Amino acid sequence: MHIPSLSRFGPPLGHLCLCLGLATLLSAVPPASHGAGLDLSAPSELPPLELTNVGVRAHIDQRGGLNTGEVTQQGADSAASILQDGFRNRAATSQSGAGNTAVIQQAGAGNDAQIIQAGMGIWGEIHQTGVSNLARLEQYASNSYANLNQIGNFNQLSVTLTTPGPLAPITQIGSGLKLSVYR
Repeated sequence: MHIPSLSRFGPPLGHLCLCLGLATLLSAVPPASHGAGLDLSAPSELPPLELTNVGVRAHIDQRGGLNTGEVTQQGADSAASILQDGFRNRAATSQSGAGNTAVIQQAGAGNDAQIIQAGMGIWGEIHQTGVSNLARLEQYASNSYANLNQIGNFNQLSVTLTTPGPLAPITQIGSGLKLSVYR
């Protein structure tokens, strides 16, 4: 019985696998100078948020298709939570200082919600249910709270607060409604 040799096609298969395995292993090892001398416990090499006892949390939960969520936070007691259920919903949150909180919940399709906050005792919240609703909340104040709701389709809502104090919750139920509040 004659078994044809595979050597005419190149090196033996076992030798080739060994070479590929070694090349993969060596490529995973960083160069000698990469990361040399890093001391992660040294304060100068850690971002400021990791040195403080503030609570930076973020949570994004999306169900459906083509939903996007974005959270940008900087300091203090930050928290952000985005919950989206549906198709092509977009949510963005941006916060800066003090006792932040932001909540965006959307159900439906084509909804767009954005919260931009700065300042001290900020809160937030946007709830939307329907199709193609647009909501934007901006707070720059030192002590604010807001609660916005939209139920329906093609609604637009924009609230900007630049002065201290609470704003009563805003609710829109229907379709094609538009509300803008600036203080």
